[in-house]
Amino acid sequence: MAATHQFSESNTVSETITDGITNLNFGSNDSVNLNTTTYPITRGNSSFEKYIRAKFTGTFTTISNMLFWKSAGALVTGEVIKCAYNASFATPSATANGDSAVPTTSGGSSAIQSAEGAATIVYGASGVSGYTKYLRLQLDTTGSTPSGAVNQKTFTFQYDEV
Repeated sequence: MAATHQFSESNTVSETITDGITNLNFGSNDSVNLNTTTYPITRGNSSFEKYIRAKFTGTFTTISNMLFWKSAGALVTGEVIKCAYNASFATPSATANGDSAVPTTSGGSSAIQSAEGAATIVYGASGVSGYTKYLRLQLDTTGSTPSGAVNQKTFTFQYDEV
């Protein structure tokens, strides 16, 4: 059996973890699987931060070379999606956080670590959770950002499995 992964998102002050999220929509509320019609971002503001990580299950020896980037979807005027790699969880905020723009190629991606801070996730190793460290994502807009929905984006998560 091979490794499988699903994305997890953490929300709220006390860190409520939801495994197997169905979307990564950005909005004006700290919630998982967010509906952007219910929680739109007012032009000129930032979304609530998204703390996501991958959770590996199945049977494998090691997971390594974990990378994450925006692989498709055009940004509209004044829109930027920011990313901090290997972040620690903090209560999500809608205050602009100053992170760098998410890379648009695998070569621009930083290596993602295991939740324990190692370069690999080793199956069955004592004290290893199967989770990666967090990616902190946030969408920022400016007064120049057009009203209404922004373009759909595709994010790619790539890793090597042994």
